[in-house]
Amino acid sequence: MGIGSDEDVLTLVDEIISSSAATSRRLMDRLTVLGFIPKGQIPTLIFAAFLFIHHYAEARKDSTISESLEISKAMTFGNPILQRFFADMSAQTVNGAVLK
Repeated sequence: MGIGSDEDVLTLVDEIISSSAATSRRLMDRLTVLGFIPKGQIPTLIFAAFLFIHHYAEARKDSTISESLEISKAMTFGNPILQRFFADMSAQTVNGAVLK
C-alpha cells in the first residue's frame, strides 16, 4: 500500500509536515548561526529533512498533497550537497564490495 492511495493517510502526512515547517525553519536558522555544515550521516539527514519540509511547505501553497510530496522529493534530491553525499555513499559501497 502506497501512502498516496489513502486520503486519510495523505491528510495526516500533510498535517505532520506542515505543522513542523516553522520549527524546522527555526532549527536551521539556529544551526546556520552556529556554522552548521552537513557532514556525516546524521547532520546530512537533518539537512535533508529540513529541505524536504521547507520545499513541501512552499509547494503546498499551490499544489495538492501528492504533488507537494513529489515536488519536495525532487527538490530535495536535486540539492548538490545531498547529491554529493549520496554519490560518496554509493562509491563507498562499491569500493567496499570490490575490496572484499
